[in-house]
Amino acid sequence: MPVGQPVPLGDGLLTIGVTATPLDVSCLVNNAVISAEKDEGDSTTKLCGTVRPGAVKYTFTLAGNMDIDITAADGFFALSQTAAGTVLDFSFTPNTAAGTEAAGQLVIDPLDFGGDTMGEDMTSDFEFSIVGTPVYTYGGVVVAEAAEDVAA
Repeated sequence: MPVGQPVPLGDGLLTIGVTATPLDVSCLVNNAVISAEKDEGDSTTKLCGTVRPGAVKYTFTLAGNMDIDITAADGFFALSQTAAGTVLDFSFTPNTAAGTEAAGQLVIDPLDFGGDTMGEDMTSDFEFSIVGTPVYTYGGVVVAEAAEDVAA
């Protein structure tokens, strides 16, 4: 059976904030990706020769680059400064036509203030820690959350 087809980034959606009134930051985002980092404990060899793998834990982040909206007191730059360290809901759909969405909660960190090149849009790299495991929805069907800790 063939695997699914690759899909380009965009047109997509990224919202961050309280579920009832999230900020749509989609038009500020230049790139974004959810990444998993694996932390695996050491394997142990038993007296009988059996090797038992170490426990595995994954941590997730949402990282990328975005334009900073420094003129809006109610914009995302201002929120990143006043709510630093706060846990907020998020929803990320890298391509709305594909119909796959990731949702959950992330810890907001302050965006950078300023720019690199005179006359160009000011941008900031970002990397927000995701609390637990993101929940993925494929074409409207929610897939059960993956285990955060995998016991051997």
